[in-house]
Amino acid sequence: MNKLSVTRAAAQFGRSIRHGVMLACALAAAQAASGQAAAPTAADTTAAAVKIAASVCATCHGVSGVNNTTVFPRLAGQQEMYLAAQLRAFKAKTRGEKEAHDYMWGMATLLEDPVIDALAAYYAQQKPGAGIPGDPALMAQGKKLFDNGDPSREIQACAACHGATAQGVAIFPRLAGQHQAYLMHQIELIQNNLRESSIMHGVVKDLKPEDIKAITSYLQSL
Repeated sequence: MNKLSVTRAAAQFGRSIRHGVMLACALAAAQAASGQAAAPTAADTTAAAVKIAASVCATCHGVSGVNNTTVFPRLAGQQEMYLAAQLRAFKAKTRGEKEAHDYMWGMATLLEDPVIDALAAYYAQQKPGAGIPGDPALMAQGKKLFDNGDPSREIQACAACHGATAQGVAIFPRLAGQHQAYLMHQIELIQNNLRESSIMHGVVKDLKPEDIKAITSYLQSL
């Protein structure tokens, strides 16, 4: 994705956030005017989350969480616990890389915990997008590292935490079908301590650029 496309995506994202804020304010005003005091039901919260997903999140992450913009991750089929944890980290501003600051801090500030949980559940239930295959030799190299690691360099197997098919487990995210460029960038952030993840830093710190390229090529293909 070129710089101009990123700039346009950022501008569109900003417009979507403002639209989402206006919707929330309008709803609050309507409730106040009608004297509505009852706490929202689970169905209300789910409906609000689906509306936010369609009117705001879809701008960058695509309808139902499947996009073709490699700057932003695919969310469909992602682990519910992981998604909720990341949204809370954005809201608390404890996930502090530049993209988190630029794109997610402002939006997550508006989200109450029940809506965060409902958004995470919504995306976890969506059908993941199809993988995008790459160079067969590179994918084979990546699969080997993902499945087995490299004991000679004390590099652990990714599958130990992320699952045999990279589907993710609880707090460990789904990696299957994720954009290669996005995954490469996140690994580089973690390697350089620009995204805080003590567990992952220890795992990826010794990966070479060619290792990262191979692993992420394999993951994108799933």
